[in-house]
Amino acid sequence: MIKLKLSLRNLLIIIGLTFLFKNSVYAQLIIYGGTQQTGTSATCLVRTIYSGASIPAGLDNQVTSIKLTKGFMATLAENADGSGNSYPFMAVTTDLNIDLKTNLNDKVSFIRVLPLANTLKKGAGYKSPDADPTNNNVANQLSVSWLYDWGASDVSTATREYSLMAWGRSAANSTNVTNYIAKTDITHLLSFNEPDNASQSNISVTDAVPLHKNLEATGYRLGSPAPEEQNAQTGRWLGDFMASTQANNIRVDFVAIHWYDWGSYTQTLNTAPNANDVFTRFKSYVNNIYNIYKKPIWITEFNANRNTTSATHVNFINLALPWLEQQDFVERYAYFFPPDLPPVDVNGNLTAVGAAYSNFNASTLAIKSNKDGTPDILSLEAEDAVITGTTLPTVNNCTNASGGKVVTALTGNQKITFSNVFVATTANYKLKFYYFSKNIATGVTTKINANTASTTALPGTTNWCFESGANAGTMEITVALTAGNNTIEITNAPIIDKIEIIKMPPSTLPISLTNFSVDVKDYGIKLNWQTAQEINNQYFEILKSDKKNEFKSIAQVNGAIDSKTLKSYSYTDFNPTVGTNYYQLKQFDTDGKSQSFEPIAVKFGLVAEELKLLSSSESSVTVSVSSSEAQKGSISYVGLDGRLIYQKHVDLNSGLNTVTIPVNKSTGLIGIINLSLNGMQKSLKIAR
Repeated sequence: MIKLKLSLRNLLIIIGLTFLFKNSVYAQLIIYGGTQQTGTSATCLVRTIYSGASIPAGLDNQVTSIKLTKGFMATLAENADGSGNSYPFMAVTTDLNIDLKTNLNDKVSFIRVLPLANTLKKGAGYKSPDADPTNNNVANQLSVSWLYDWGASDVSTATREYSLMAWGRSAANSTNVTNYIAKTDITHLLSFNEPDNASQSNISVTDAVPLHKNLEATGYRLGSPAPEEQNAQTGRWLGDFMASTQANNIRVDFVAIHWYDWGSYTQTLNTAPNANDVFTRFKSYVNNIYNIYKKPIWITEFNANRNTTSATHVNFINLALPWLEQQDFVERYAYFFPPDLPPVDVNGNLTAVGAAYSNFNASTLAIKSNKDGTPDILSLEAEDAVITGTTLPTVNNCTNASGGKVVTALTGNQKITFSNVFVATTANYKLKFYYFSKNIATGVTTKINANTASTTALPGTTNWCFESGANAGTMEITVALTAGNNTIEITNAPIIDKIEIIKMPPSTLPISLTNFSVDVKDYGIKLNWQTAQEINNQYFEILKSDKKNEFKSIAQVNGAIDSKTLKSYSYTDFNPTVGTNYYQLKQFDTDGKSQSFEPIAVKFGLVAEELKLLSSSESSVTVSVSSSEAQKGSISYVGLDGRLIYQKHVDLNSGLNTVTIPVNKSTGLIGIINLSLNGMQKSLKIAR
């Protein structure tokens, strides 16, 4: 028996990574030499690393635009070893059809395409004690969709993605990097564990930066090292590391942090603190880290301190997890269970703390929008804009303002112009003003590119920056930006601190499909799929085509209507054909709307003539008949006394065939089914 596992995004691995569908090549990434998907083009296959001259169609240092299929990520880099300007593009909600921004345009010398593992946020850090890393019973009980084990020894399963870690100095050497690249189930790589801790990886910033650079060769999405809680602030270990990687153009895609409330415990030694107070300190810390680095956050270790009570941990979990789910900048989190408060007891049963974590079933998708080369929030300081007018807008110092300066442009002909505002995708964005205005500011105009200016009223903030040092007021409007560089012109403005361009969240999809697995059995092909959430999902339709042209419905499976928990579904095709079978999943809302997912393909091998029982009921017996070719024959049911109870001619297709024999149990408990094919006979004894 052959067993195959596919994720929805890992299409066609089992048949050479590509297949023909409706007379075209199905590709995960197409690169183009011209803008807007024009000019010389080439297809890049999943998991293959292309570097330098191996980039197809002679497009080394010639890629201008790309098309990335929904469900995949592609890391593009300036240098052949994955270093220099680089970015992991992720097609989460739609295909990505984008022109590259200037730091990659005509500079790409490294490409790696991977299936997109978009898990739920809630995960676990736990190493399986079993020799089989897929048999992690503790992680299974915690109801998580991702796992890490502080190393590289675990594997992904059909329901849980594995994120490996380069734990220490030697983990980032060339041999280990080569081993990481060879893995087939990895998309994310965590960097060093507590490098500022002498009892952990113990690496200086000076050494850690070039070691982290080695990891860029994997093409995976890279996390920062995770320092101890007290050393994550600016000017400490993580601050120095992030500043150095930015100065040396070394990629860090998300920031990993730890938190144990040590600041409070070491001062108070309180073993039963108020959980709300612990939660308040936790929120402040996480928000502070995000405000410093403005990158997605992974909280890979956190708890209410190892010295506090089980009740404190339970209450803290019940407060912290819903909040983490609401923060878009938090991509993933994993609770660290203290040695004295493990998730399971000696009998393997969940403890109170383990149950609190396991029972939280409202986790949401880690990444909710495409990653297209622009940050989720693009922050632009007003003092860095072009300021023009008959009387120039004035730039003033403001200690509490972002960047320490503000710009005043109160008259109608004073302009603040932000040029070269790059976005990768034409869409609506939020334009957020940070400003000071003692009274309501009416008639503030905003012009995007050459479009007609719109007028906005900004509410008053009561105080001026230099009067009270108060934080700026904020106001958001929706603007339409086009792919590429844009110009934003603001006139008749009050005191402007900065603006932000914010990606708008995608419209809510009816379902979030997390994986699609396929098992090839000796009796057919079993399709399995899971959803992370469902909204008005009435049913799924399974469609099949063995001719690569027209898909036809073969079954329906009811949906859950509405669900925020992980749901599993399956359907078995008992009649696959020999060769490649193509399947497609289609989802229908309660209002009749539908969405289709990309087709997948699976090979079913040649089988010898065989007869197997599938099911038996009060009124019939169903058998599976395998045939290596299309042929005619006959099938019969004979009682033990020799009576011919049923007989019919059958036209068999190449592959598996299902035959139902209408025979009642009252005819006897035991019978013989005979299959005759071109002089060959197969028999099957049936006990009913």
